[in-house]
Amino acid sequence: MEESKKTRVRRTAEQRLADLEKKHAEIVERQRAAIARIEEQKKRLMQAPSVRKDRVGHEKRFARAAYVLAPEWDQRHFIAAIELALAEDPETLRNRGEQLLAEHGKGKRGRRPSRV
Repeated sequence: MEESKKTRVRRTAEQRLADLEKKHAEIVERQRAAIARIEEQKKRLMQAPSVRKDRVGHEKRFARAAYVLAPEWDQRHFIAAIELALAEDPETLRNRGEQLLAEHGKGKRGRRPSRV
């Protein structure tokens, strides 16, 4: 029986760097795949009927509040107002918007007349 002595092969810095780059690329690729899966799940959830119903409700509340606050404005006015509002503090705008939606975004109470 012939036993050979195992010798340790030292890798150069370039070999170790290449291995690290390869490992980094593999990790980045796994992360991209995981992010793609998460985005796909998010997309499916956003298409769910309950989410669509909520989104349509929010759009209706926005339209009602916008009409009550500025009935003579159209989309061009709102876009210009949004551009001016970008310079403001976002948290302050959010709080004020929630207050205004609570005041003006609700539908009118009572039965609605049937469409004929």
